[in-house]
Amino acid sequence: MIISVQNKQRRHALLAALLFIVLAVLIGINASFPADMDEAVRFFMTGIQTPYGDVIMSISTFLGSPAMNLFYGVLLALVLLLADLKLPSLWTIITVFGAVVFTQIIKIIVHRDRPIGHMLTDNGASFPSQHVMAMWVTIFVMFLLVTPNITKPVVRILVKWFMLTVALMTMLSRLYFSAHFLTDTIGAFLLAYVWVVFCASLYPAVATFLKNKFWIFKDQEA
Repeated sequence: MIISVQNKQRRHALLAALLFIVLAVLIGINASFPADMDEAVRFFMTGIQTPYGDVIMSISTFLGSPAMNLFYGVLLALVLLLADLKLPSLWTIITVFGAVVFTQIIKIIVHRDRPIGHMLTDNGASFPSQHVMAMWVTIFVMFLLVTPNITKPVVRILVKWFMLTVALMTMLSRLYFSAHFLTDTIGAFLLAYVWVVFCASLYPAVATFLKNKFWIFKDQEA
């Protein structure tokens, strides 16, 4: 299978899911921890804002926005389609777009207010961060489909570090502008890993079904 996950990754995803649930419950009951930690980080971030920092963080926020990550997903899907990999292309679209919808559902359920001082453009519920969730979903999808096929180790490492840097800068930018609490970004990271591993775990069965039932996928490599 082109897309597959190991049992170790499934165990890690299960642990991430449990941590996410614990975090969501603590936030839901307004527990002092992690609320105190969130407020300390928010206070620190408001004290380090500068005009230069505003520019850098605005760029990071834009690059990590849900709209941009949907664009990245569509672009990757088109590349896969041009390579005649219809099944991975379809999986990419469903995984990336599904992540945005799934995150929104969790936001509605938890319904956490945004931090004090957030920008008016950052509306809606706070937990988990849609920006961070979308960015990490893109990163994890790339780790499954793209980086393993980079033959040169140095290039592969550089690409991974670049993607990780962009993801971390996205997380930092959401804290910098008081758009989210620290736990919103941590929760989004955990949820992104769970979502991608879950979708990847379903891929073999779904790909086999599509190959057997639909002629357009009949000769496709799964």
